[in-house]
Amino acid sequence: MGSVLHSLAHRLMRRGLRRGLVEGSVAWLAVGAAAWVVRYVTRPEPPLVARENLRLGESVLVTHLPASGRDRPRRRRRVAGAEDLPGAS
Repeated sequence: MGSVLHSLAHRLMRRGLRRGLVEGSVAWLAVGAAAWVVRYVTRPEPPLVARENLRLGESVLVTHLPASGRDRPRRRRRVAGAEDLPGAS
């Protein structure tokens, strides 16, 4: 139900703001503003990843792990004799 309401509000918000601001319709502008409020109020909360109680003197270190090998851009292989080709560096 929430996703249906959210997508309907998104569609009404876009249409209302477009027709209200671009075409000058006050009624559509009100529909767009109301749909924006509905989307804002019904947005899902981000998931809680971790919660810890720290005692005095304790700290938390947050790190970012590098992407796995599949996510990295591929390196171009050097072809034997490619130095002789025009445009090769």
